Amino acid sequence: MSVDSQKKELNAFLSFFATFDLSRPVTTIADLSDGAALFEILSLVDADYFRQPARPPAQPSDNWVLRFSSLKKLYRLMTQYFSEVLHQPTSSLDVPDLQAVAKDYNVNATLIMCRLTIAIAVQCENNKDIIERIQKLTESEQHSLMRVIEQVMTKARRSADAGMEGRPLLSNPVRA
Repeated sequence: MSVDSQKKELNAFLSFFATFDLSRPVTTIADLSDGAALFEILSLVDADYFRQPARPPAQPSDNWVLRFSSLKKLYRLMTQYFSEVLHQPTSSLDVPDLQAVAKDYNVNATLIMCRLTIAIAVQCENNKDIIERIQKLTESEQHSLMRVIEQVMTKARRSADAGMEGRPLLSNPVRA
């Protein structure tokens, strides 16, 4: 993915996240480095599954290991949600380098987490609010997010078509 297309996609996600009244605004990639904003959005999607243990801190922790730990928990919940609630296999989904997100604010790995978040959000029972939020974005941002959603769903279908439903994504290594 080119730097330009990554930037365009990231800006579309930042605009999408701005439609939510989050406890901590998301304006840069660093604001996503601990997963708190993504967790908060997913808790609006399914409050029972993505229970917030406490209100997120005002700023991401300066300790990348704590951010990494939070991201691992969120990623595990996301993949379980795909399997258990959406009944979609996860073996063909992209696996983010969570350490790179937490430590280096890696754009590509952060975008993978954002893609999984929006794919879950548009497939949940209460997806009407999410879709309305997407429709409030510019046409270019809408197109960017819809392309991302389609890509994630295509990968999930590819897993199902390959007959790999029983192999959980968590068997793939997450860098520690």
